[in-house]
Amino acid sequence: MTLDKLVSPEMVDVWRLLGALLGTLALIAATLWVGRQAAGQVRGVWRTVRGYEDAALRAVDQPTDPVIVQLARWSGVPAGIWAAFLPVFLSALAAGLDRALAEEAPGE
Repeated sequence: MTLDKLVSPEMVDVWRLLGALLGTLALIAATLWVGRQAAGQVRGVWRTVRGYEDAALRAVDQPTDPVIVQLARWSGVPAGIWAAFLPVFLSALAAGLDRALAEEAPGE
């Protein structure tokens, strides 16, 4: 194969397609690797934060709690509604995270 054939317009199109394919494969591999690393970080953070669930729920269960007062100020939703909603939401979120992160990642 001569150099003229390697740089002919048809071969340049082949090289472009090959480059696009390799670039796409590299992007997919990098995305999967980053996703795995992020999932490991989320698991680690959740294991650390998990022990503070009761304290967090007690901090947002009264309309006079600072977090509730600030949320009511920012959103315009009455503090009583936030005090009723937020503990239930946080409990459900914690239960969902427990279920989602219960399975150990391979290699852990």
